[in-house]
Amino acid sequence: MPLLRKFIWPAFLVLIFLLSTGLISYTWWLFQIERGNRALRRGEGRTATEIYQSAEAFLGRVPWLAHLFRSDYQKLIFNQVGILYALGRDDEVMDKLDQATGRAPFLAESGEYSFWTGNVLVRRAIQSKDPEESLEALKGALSEYQKGLAAEPDDWDLKYNYELVRQILSQKELDKKKEGERVKSILEKMRPTVEPSRQELPPEKRG
Repeated sequence: MPLLRKFIWPAFLVLIFLLSTGLISYTWWLFQIERGNRALRRGEGRTATEIYQSAEAFLGRVPWLAHLFRSDYQKLIFNQVGILYALGRDDEVMDKLDQATGRAPFLAESGEYSFWTGNVLVRRAIQSKDPEESLEALKGALSEYQKGLAAEPDDWDLKYNYELVRQILSQKELDKKKEGERVKSILEKMRPTVEPSRQELPPEKRG
């Protein structure tokens, strides 16, 4: 029994130490996120980004935190994404989302992931000079918003953007149909492109 106590006590102390270290690390991590949030609320986007990046770098050493504290990690990632989007850095938005989902795949199933991905696609559609490319981007955005609403049906931002893009696509489809009908009407009114030969003309009209 004394021998058992000899091993149990050190193990207990090690366990207490590990738990205390983990708690301190988690508390520091949350504090960093909150510091970033406060900076963001003050409109200090650059400062907030630096703080968020510091908190995210910490996850490289303690990656399990992302899975254990999903909600906090989502705020950390999507707040950064929001800043990048506001600055018009769409490629960096997509890179950040790819990196984050590589570490924590569950993020791709969230409404916010679909929201920001859809927003980038809409902006690409607006900026594109290629009609087909623009149309495909809008369809991709609609699909993302739809996926996001399946995860978070009460998200009004997702609902608004979904309805907006759906209306744009409906209008484009209507315009395309009208254009097709207009072209068909013109073709029907056109004279034949090949003039009939004299042999095909009735006798009274031959020269």
